[in-house]
Amino acid sequence: MRLRDGTVRQKALFATLVGVYVLGLAIALADIVGRIGEPDVGWVIDGRDIFPMRADAAAAGLFGGGRAQRINGVALEGHLWWREVRSHIRTHLGASNTLTIEHPDGTVTDVTLPVRPLHWSDALYSEGPNIAIAALFVAVGLASFLLRPFATGSWALLAMCCAIGGLFTSQFLGTAPNNVAQDSLLHVLYFRAMVGFLCCVPFHVGLAFPVVHPLLLRRPRILVAIYGLGAAIATVQVVGWATDWAGPSRYLGGGLDTTVLLLAMLFLVGRCGVLAFGGYDPLVTQRARIVLAGVLFGVVPPVILNFLRGAMQMVVIDMRLSYWSLTALLLALGYLALRHDLMDARIVVRRAVIYALAVGVLTAQAMVLAAVVGPFAVAFLLLPVLYLWPRFDGWLNAWLYPKRLRFPELVRQMGSELAASPSVDAVLTVLAQAPERLCDAHNAATFLLPEGRVSAVGCRVSDGGRRLADEVLVQLMCTTRREVLRDHIAVEPQYANIKEDCYACFDRLQANVLMPLLRDQQAIGGLAVGPRATGDVYEAPELAALSTVAQQAVQAIGRVEATERLREREREFADLKRFFPPQIIDQVMAKGGAAELRSQRKLVTVVFADLRGFTSFSESVEPEEVMATLAEYHDAMGRRIAEFAGTLERFAGDGFMVFFNDPVDQPDHVERAVRMALAMRADVQHLREMWLRKGYHIDVGIGMHSGYATCGFVGYEGRRDYAVIGNVTNLAARLSAAAAGSEILITARVRSELHGGYRSEPAGDLMLKGFHQAQAAYRLLDGAAQQRAAG
Repeated sequence: MRLRDGTVRQKALFATLVGVYVLGLAIALADIVGRIGEPDVGWVIDGRDIFPMRADAAAAGLFGGGRAQRINGVALEGHLWWREVRSHIRTHLGASNTLTIEHPDGTVTDVTLPVRPLHWSDALYSEGPNIAIAALFVAVGLASFLLRPFATGSWALLAMCCAIGGLFTSQFLGTAPNNVAQDSLLHVLYFRAMVGFLCCVPFHVGLAFPVVHPLLLRRPRILVAIYGLGAAIATVQVVGWATDWAGPSRYLGGGLDTTVLLLAMLFLVGRCGVLAFGGYDPLVTQRARIVLAGVLFGVVPPVILNFLRGAMQMVVIDMRLSYWSLTALLLALGYLALRHDLMDARIVVRRAVIYALAVGVLTAQAMVLAAVVGPFAVAFLLLPVLYLWPRFDGWLNAWLYPKRLRFPELVRQMGSELAASPSVDAVLTVLAQAPERLCDAHNAATFLLPEGRVSAVGCRVSDGGRRLADEVLVQLMCTTRREVLRDHIAVEPQYANIKEDCYACFDRLQANVLMPLLRDQQAIGGLAVGPRATGDVYEAPELAALSTVAQQAVQAIGRVEATERLREREREFADLKRFFPPQIIDQVMAKGGAAELRSQRKLVTVVFADLRGFTSFSESVEPEEVMATLAEYHDAMGRRIAEFAGTLERFAGDGFMVFFNDPVDQPDHVERAVRMALAMRADVQHLREMWLRKGYHIDVGIGMHSGYATCGFVGYEGRRDYAVIGNVTNLAARLSAAAAGSEILITARVRSELHGGYRSEPAGDLMLKGFHQAQAAYRLLDGAAQQRAAG
């Protein structure tokens, strides 16, 4: 999802969160600009804890802060509110304040600090770090949100970052002793709102990390209640400020926010602890441990320091320094929000240690050069660093990921194997071997949809009781057209309702990753990749290499299927060539080939022909002469069949059968049959002249009839004929048998279909074998029509 795809409400909420921080930054900058040149005492006090606000104040003895015992000789006792302290402070130019400070190491000193105009360098020293850390938090929150817009984790991280950013930016608004009079309602409202906001954010974060809580999925409006509590805390804070913390607000205002923040942090830590040590999924457990580490190293230090300061009256360091530890929590949450497919922790730690050592070595070298030669000598390090650092990164990757260097070579090898694969099964086998060769995967399986043809390496894909195409996980892959990782199913909230079904399919395939095989943006199959032998996760380079091989496999499958279709067409063409002339074959193939030639009842015209005197001829001459004579005869007849686009059912010795109007429609099928018969008779007359010179007394007799018959293939696989079955063939065959030499007998139906130019005469009513009644026959005569046909 992209940022522009969000709803108006989502975009408005996003703008509000960012606007909260921008407003605080604007207020803080305006406050700093307004204080430049104004009297500044150089320190700030919170209760009895005092911290420097200028570099000269730190140098004078306030570095690290401490506990104030006296201000200008006035002893400070008990828990003090700011309004009780300010009357003892001198704030006019030229004055000075003497502070008696107990330092973290237990020593007590007097520090005298002059009141002087505030400079930009003073503002940078005091508030620059807070503004910087606030900007860092908001930048990380924005980056994670823009990379994964409107995701549940991104919302929680952005809310936390904006709350922390707003609080840190406004932390020193009106808190310096000389700025008491400048406290404005806007400053107070903003700062107290940020306090309430931040107290409740950990509840939101705890519901979103390490994985989205089911309660947040079912009832997202719970966030309204959470942030409503934050608004109530902010209201109590503002009321306490307005009443000068008198009455109940003196205790409620200071304790309510701390209590709610503590409960929120306990909820976050408790949920992460449960998932870290009793999680149902390894990835969820790992994510929970990362959050716990972020809390341990990011939140615990300032909490402990604040506890020591408040409960034990101890100031260890300046509290502002401890805030930087919060970046550990920020990095942990940002990492989880942006990467669900976690990098292998072993390699991440190893890389971090190596980089830290490299940076440490370079820093030490720079310090030695600066101390021995001079600061400008550090410039001599730039050239080797700029030259070697990219190569160092390459060397590090080669050591941590040795197989990645061979990816191009391995992908080329598998591409060649796929291109040489003779069948689809061979392609699937090569593809199933790819994860082991590229990523050291334990096992892999490939399958095609929808038939579910499977090839597995290192595993056996179970039946599962239903087709792979019906599996929810496979349908998810086909819909998204991208890889689906088991880790994604574990942590993405949109998969909560189908998680169990997806896990079942992953278990069936024994896989951690399911990648689609895409053709024209449609999934035609999948590659199921099992766990790696090293236990590492699949990162972007491995997934990209596997995707490349998968697409090569798709191309190879397309090539094999095209080759198989071509071969099948060639077989069909060779099969059809036995029966049909080329022009008929072209039309049949255009309609889909032999598969489209279904049996059907159709009006056809059938022509039978055989030779008269052939039996006595074959008995009186050598077989070679018989075959040569038949070859001449068949050659002449075959040319005429092709010329008039007839369908040859069979040659049977000296006889053959041809029909018209099937398998393609021929509106003039009767005329075609007549013209072919006349042309054949003329050809035989020319052959007879040569045969008579050799003493062969043979001639042709032809019979023709038009009527309905069943047309289609008969026979079995490997031996089929295209046949016409019905009385129409019987009658044509009997007329051919009754015809004398050079005689063409036709039925009354054929004669009725003939138009001018064809002459015929009655041949009488013939009693033909297989027919109980005499059949009227006509003799097709020679004439102009015959001459045109023969020509």
